[in-house]
Amino acid sequence: MPLGAGSSVAASQGVLGQLEEIKARKAYSFLDDYQEDELKQLRAAAKKEKDPQIKEKLERAMMSMESRLKAQKRKDRERELLDEHRKQEKELVKQGKQPFYLKKSEQKKALLLDQFSTMKKGQVDHAIERRRKKVASKEKKLLPWARRTAEER
Repeated sequence: MPLGAGSSVAASQGVLGQLEEIKARKAYSFLDDYQEDELKQLRAAAKKEKDPQIKEKLERAMMSMESRLKAQKRKDRERELLDEHRKQEKELVKQGKQPFYLKKSEQKKALLLDQFSTMKKGQVDHAIERRRKKVASKEKKLLPWARRTAEER
């Protein structure tokens, strides 16, 4: 098998998977409304519940559902932004311009700019600080521990 022959298959399967996901999101978009209603019901049930164990279960389910919905909305927004860019590029290509494809790093920058544009100054500072701490902790994990000397053994 030639070098890299399997990678094109994997790449095409990734694209097909994305297309299937997009089709499924469109076909079952009505489920988003159901999830919102279910979340409202969970909130109401958690408010009314007296038993602390059941209340904790309800709140955990509520948090899980909220994070899933938030992640899905973020993913939809990212896809929407990239689709916008592709449409603009298609228009420019029709006008005779050379096509320009965004690198992954540029896509990430564009998504971050969009995310920060909706935030206030304090929220942006807080988000940047959290991201900086996250990156710093990842870097610390990758560093090797100091070598032990004979005295420490």
